[in-house]
Amino acid sequence: MLDQRLFTPIYIPETPFVSEQLKPKEAKKYNFELKNSESLSDNVYHFIYRKGEKLINCFYVVEDWEEPEPLLFIENNELYDEFTSQFGREGEAEIGGMDTFLDVNYLEAVPEKLYKAINAGTYDEDQDTPVCHLYGQDMWHSTAYIVANRIALEELREAIDTALSNGEYRVSSSTSDSEGYHLFISCVPNDFNWNTVELPYHDLEYFDKPKSPFSAFNKYRFKLK
Repeated sequence: MLDQRLFTPIYIPETPFVSEQLKPKEAKKYNFELKNSESLSDNVYHFIYRKGEKLINCFYVVEDWEEPEPLLFIENNELYDEFTSQFGREGEAEIGGMDTFLDVNYLEAVPEKLYKAINAGTYDEDQDTPVCHLYGQDMWHSTAYIVANRIALEELREAIDTALSNGEYRVSSSTSDSEGYHLFISCVPNDFNWNTVELPYHDLEYFDKPKSPFSAFNKYRFKLK
């Protein structure tokens, strides 16, 4: 049975990589124990860290050692925020558009999937920028709209397919003023308790501003609170 886990990358250009191990700036403060390390290829390393009774997996990727721009794909679980904090300011350099689901019990397939995620999250200058405007419902029976260019809709379609397969996902897009944002998607079960999330109406004359529907997410809920 597949054990698909969500991984989100951060950019860590200033973190030393010595003897095939990471040396975060504030490692002593957060005290994660390295449980296991393994080289999957010349460019991809797998690490498992422990904090108390909990484990977190991550994959260190350097595509070009001559001009390294290292990425660390980190398992997006309850330890994610604390784990990334040990990298100091770089721990805040989360990269959108490269989230990927990986099976840590099938490491042979991981490098190819990581490169695919990196390529999918990289835009060249000649490529159109995804632009997507979402207009929600003001109140009951109001119309909602999605206005987007083709590349944004294609990426949204792929993100929906991923959410259908894995329960949830997010896609990076932008508004027409070039302000980027993340759209989180959750495929909830038929017996989902809709009372655990607020209605999405946002006309402030009649409704309070709705809170984030974090209870509809499992893998991303730590980011939505």
